[in-house]
Amino acid sequence: MQLIPPHIPLGISLYDGIKILSSISADIEKYQQENEDFYKVGLLEWEFGFYSKSGVVHSSWYNDPQGRESQEGINLKVTTYLARYGSINDWEEGINNGWIQFFINKKAGVGMAYGLHKDVLRFNKIG
Repeated sequence: MQLIPPHIPLGISLYDGIKILSSISADIEKYQQENEDFYKVGLLEWEFGFYSKSGVVHSSWYNDPQGRESQEGINLKVTTYLARYGSINDWEEGINNGWIQFFINKKAGVGMAYGLHKDVLRFNKIG
């Protein structure tokens, strides 16, 4: 599976994150929250964005409909996204609370939360 939304590396500058979003659309939405800002681009088929604090991207977010037609497709999509953020062999499955399936890659210092019902992914810098 080839992922369509561009990769947003964690730890990059806010400026570099904005450049990635603007490579897809000039219409960047910004939401200010208590201790972080969320920037996203939405197209008809998919949305993606990132969270930043102190001028650094610390989380990325993807709402990508690829694979939604089957559980096998969803599994392939999740695996492909995990591989963007570190070796697939370094990822461990974490808790599943019925809403979110968590994954952790201690070696890369990244965690991922997969929304089971809305099929969205969020990668977070940890440690």
